[in-house]
Amino acid sequence: MVERINVQVFVFCKAPSFKVLILKRTPNRSGYWQPVCGGVDSGEELIEAALREVVEETGIENVKSIIDLEYTFTYKESKNGVLMHMQDFCFAVEVENIVDIKLSDEHEEYKWCSYSEAKAYLKWEHNLIALEKLMQKV
Repeated sequence: MVERINVQVFVFCKAPSFKVLILKRTPNRSGYWQPVCGGVDSGEELIEAALREVVEETGIENVKSIIDLEYTFTYKESKNGVLMHMQDFCFAVEVENIVDIKLSDEHEEYKWCSYSEAKAYLKWEHNLIALEKLMQKV
């Protein structure tokens, strides 16, 4: 049984060239690079959660479009000391141009990367699969 639903969101820009945003988690949150990620609140639609998480983790409020990457996966992870069965739904959000990011306290750094740069920074299999799904749609 899934105990927590999450969204994973790649923020990207196509002009002047394709760039995707990745965020580096703080050391106390394992310090790895990832797209925007977060939990879905009770009663919240997946797309609403995706857009909310983008605002909370980047400060970006103006999006050009949102794309359902049609990719979901399940896994087990400890949350607040409790092992939970989770399911993530993957999306992408297009922005008009590259903007400065207002990081939340979850992250310490960000990068706007080319596809190949993002592949080099991302370490989790499901982040890489979602990135591939994005590349198939843009």
